[in-house]
Amino acid sequence: MQNDPESPLELLEPPAGGVERMRARLAAPEPVQGGFGIAAAGVAALVVLVALLALVASERHSRDADNAILAAPELDRLLGREAPPVPLTVERDGRPQQTEELPSSDPRVRIYRAL
Repeated sequence: MQNDPESPLELLEPPAGGVERMRARLAAPEPVQGGFGIAAAGVAALVVLVALLALVASERHSRDADNAILAAPELDRLLGREAPPVPLTVERDGRPQQTEELPSSDPRVRIYRAL
């Protein structure tokens, strides 16, 4: 029967000069591989970012146009909003006259006084 060594690795002897080669390999910097792949991924990410920014900018422009249409005073009655008061223009003897709106008990009736 064999004597049992303390560790199974005690039986293995490294090849001649193997320890020095292994230390040299671990000390040397690893060669950079895939440099072209990293550059291609960076360019692809940049293209995607530019495309997303262009899409967001065009969407924001169309959204602003939609909001401008919805803010039109002509749509107040259709959207159930209260219409802003219409400015009254009065001419007296061919000249524009200033007016003042007076309070009214009926909201459908407007009373103006010429100043």
